[in-house]
Amino acid sequence: MSVTKAAVLKKAVRQVRRHGPGLLVERFFRRKEILSSKPVSCDSDSPLEVHMQVCDRDWLNAFWTLKSFHWHSETPFGLFIYLDFNVPAGVKELFENHFPGVRVARHDWLDDEVRRRLVPIAPSLAALWRAHYSPTLYKMVNAWICTRRERAMYLDPDVLFFSKPTELLAFAGSGPGNLLGLFNVTSLPPAELADPGAFCVDESDVRTSYGLTLPRDFNAGIAVLCMPSLNWELLEDALKSLRWIPDRTLLVDQTLLALLAAKYGWERLDRSRYIVDEGVLGPSTVASHYFGSTRRDAFYAEGIPAVRKSGLLNGRH
Repeated sequence: MSVTKAAVLKKAVRQVRRHGPGLLVERFFRRKEILSSKPVSCDSDSPLEVHMQVCDRDWLNAFWTLKSFHWHSETPFGLFIYLDFNVPAGVKELFENHFPGVRVARHDWLDDEVRRRLVPIAPSLAALWRAHYSPTLYKMVNAWICTRRERAMYLDPDVLFFSKPTELLAFAGSGPGNLLGLFNVTSLPPAELADPGAFCVDESDVRTSYGLTLPRDFNAGIAVLCMPSLNWELLEDALKSLRWIPDRTLLVDQTLLALLAAKYGWERLDRSRYIVDEGVLGPSTVASHYFGSTRRDAFYAEGIPAVRKSGLLNGRH
């Protein structure tokens, strides 16, 4: 057995020991049941917009995210999906079949819009977008390009909803206009920890250059963005003036949005109701963001069974 295969097998054994053999059933068999669920009609003219980026690893999880959100919110929404370049052929058609009215933005059209709108104000960020440097930068720029509203839901495809997200829906409808938005939060790391690993830049550089303190509990997995606060000129300046950590490409939007949150202010979701870190699902749980490798298994072993119990696959819409 090769070293790689042995490492994979060892990891699989650890996962099964932690979550039980049901993890394998949920991840590789029951997860696909979402593809037999009822379609959700979407309207791009709806007051509520949902924006999501998916890749080859998580596109199927996105169906659980979006359908559990619709199931519990019972609110019509417009859906904008951005497919990473590694997404298999046929996924676009699946989204169009399951979410009639969804807008799946074409890469060539997005490229034209980036040249027209982003290059004049943030050429370096536009260059990173065009070089496919970061899928999360791709998501953030695309949402800014495609949104038709001043506020938009910004979701990752590793989130599950278990009850009505009243806070998200209310903020998406109205709220303080000068804030960046509403975001879920993590537990604060120890103050003495110099680098919590949450950002692509050194926090002390941000304080020195801009007089701002990045919010360490900030998480962009569940959010409502106020689009007028996306200050691309500021972000372009930060890209040029700060030292960037090159191996954290998945944290680009987290870093850029945290900088804007520090600049313009933001509101926090109740982390006892919107879970990011380890936590037990309870009657008050609205959603859980299964963020990172240690939480991903819980998406299948814990989250999907709970969503199924809510009746999602039976359908009422």
